Amino acid sequence: MLLLLLSLVLSSAVLGDDSSRLKEVEQEFAEWRELESPEFATEIGVHKYDDLVEDFSLTALESKKTKMAHFINRLYNVSRQNLSQRDGYSYDVFLDTISTIGNNYKWRLYGPLNPVNFLEGDQIDPAFTIKVMLFGTKGDYENYIARLNAMPAQFDQYIDRFKEAVRLGHTYHKVSIARVPGQIDQLLVGRPEDSIYYKPFRDLHNLTIPQTEKTDLVTRGTKAVTGLLQAFKTVKEYIVTEYLHHTRGTYGVGGWNLGGEYYKAALKWHISTDDTPYQVHQKGLHEVARITVNMRKIMRKHGFSGTVHEYYESLKQQPRFHKNSADELLQEYKNIVFNRIYPQLPRIFKDIPHLPVVVEAMPNDGPGGMYLSGTQDGSRAGIFQVNVKRPNETNTFSMLALTLHETVPGHHLQSIYAISASLPSFQRNIQYGKYFAIPYNFPFYTAYTEGWGLYAESLGETLGLYRDDYELMGRYGEEIFRACRLVIDTGLHYFGWSRNRSIEYMTAHTPFSRNEIETEIDRYITWPGQACAYKIGELKIRELREHAKMQLGSDFDIRDFHSVILNNGPVPLNTLDTIVTDWINSVKAGTGNRVTSHPTPGGPLIIIPNIIG
Repeated sequence: MLLLLLSLVLSSAVLGDDSSRLKEVEQEFAEWRELESPEFATEIGVHKYDDLVEDFSLTALESKKTKMAHFINRLYNVSRQNLSQRDGYSYDVFLDTISTIGNNYKWRLYGPLNPVNFLEGDQIDPAFTIKVMLFGTKGDYENYIARLNAMPAQFDQYIDRFKEAVRLGHTYHKVSIARVPGQIDQLLVGRPEDSIYYKPFRDLHNLTIPQTEKTDLVTRGTKAVTGLLQAFKTVKEYIVTEYLHHTRGTYGVGGWNLGGEYYKAALKWHISTDDTPYQVHQKGLHEVARITVNMRKIMRKHGFSGTVHEYYESLKQQPRFHKNSADELLQEYKNIVFNRIYPQLPRIFKDIPHLPVVVEAMPNDGPGGMYLSGTQDGSRAGIFQVNVKRPNETNTFSMLALTLHETVPGHHLQSIYAISASLPSFQRNIQYGKYFAIPYNFPFYTAYTEGWGLYAESLGETLGLYRDDYELMGRYGEEIFRACRLVIDTGLHYFGWSRNRSIEYMTAHTPFSRNEIETEIDRYITWPGQACAYKIGELKIRELREHAKMQLGSDFDIRDFHSVILNNGPVPLNTLDTIVTDWINSVKAGTGNRVTSHPTPGGPLIIIPNIIG
């Protein structure tokens, strides 16, 4: 008995030691990442690096691999078998995260050499850059001025990378960057005082400092903004006079003459499976055919005998499917979030974290909508940005599907489960972005993240939220859009499709206008593999759900299933498979038939009825 007790104590000590070592190295990585990416640290509410900017030098591409080798060596001192189940999952995700850099080192001089495109860069949303900064003290303003002063040197590093891309022949196609000079032009105002970057200096009344110090901040801030605007102009001039004359001739990255190997690596980075481009292409064709059948059932029901595209065009012409103003459109999005969706969530989710989401107008003319994560402490809400620039072109029958995807139960719910869970910082705070750098970039598991967003759209049917056939057609339009992406992305980058062929294929199967489709196709050309993640991830979640239902029968609880999917944050799809399989086995064994989710601050979710004006 004494020997058994001693053995248990020693085993517990070993497990504790390995768990501690794991948490230590994960925390060291998280802190290193915040220092290496100061802008990202600011976004997640870590403000000790607000005076810095990220190093985009060519040297930084090399040093990242060396640093990851250090973390891998540290991780080898942790015994995976001695960890708890939850820590084991974290170990797997961490190892995959840091190994990705070494595994894709050979691609460091391809995508990463092109850090600005029409979808990414400092010119896209400077208002958000300012929103996440602090402006409550003089020190906050000093940090902001220091960051503004550091940005021109960072922009010079962008140009250095562009020059290396030109030298090696690893440039974008023209469509990926031709819009950038125009985007920069919108920032090049005549006076620094008119710049969005000057906005924090317009009102310093909250600062309890002498007026002379306020004047000094304004003077130095004006000078910093002036230097930044000149740096934007320099980047624009380089793109126009040099880079655009050396863009690659093919739409797909196969034009880099790599026999499809770069695309395979980029595709795997996004979908986190071993599916080949051919397999992904075939899945897309199958899904397009399946969804088309569902669409045609509704079309026949309404006596329409034309094509899918013609049906959507007929709906778009009807005034009842449009709002008259940006304010009306914004109000309707708020109504969908807070009055239609939120009250229904407890039917299929449990322990919903009490962290807020707000709906705001998008500052630029971008996609229909997008989600920006909030902070763990709730000091900054998650933001659902919606495009209200052209309300007469927004189809109200598609608004529910978009809202389900971006807010709840989509990305906002996904985000607040992750940041509220007892996960390491590197899992709770994912650094989304830098699509240009893929696959030489830390994974943020696009298939998990976007797969959940697309799956969330289908949950609108589970909850009975689609009020009529028209909103259901809006859902099918969004779904087939993602299915077409599998076909087109692989077509462009692996099978040599032309841009025009891609446009015609999407036009034939989706409700979107030609202008919208052209922008989408240019996105796929710019971000190889990314567009495939949505459908691949959604199909995997659906597969796991059906498998769990079949295995558990009457013991299956959809709320527990959703907690299992969300409580471990973004993970590779093979790890997600392991997590669900372990849960199924625990339910069968009678040890895990109910999932205890993370605690909800402040008690149960409070639904505030009709919070819009």
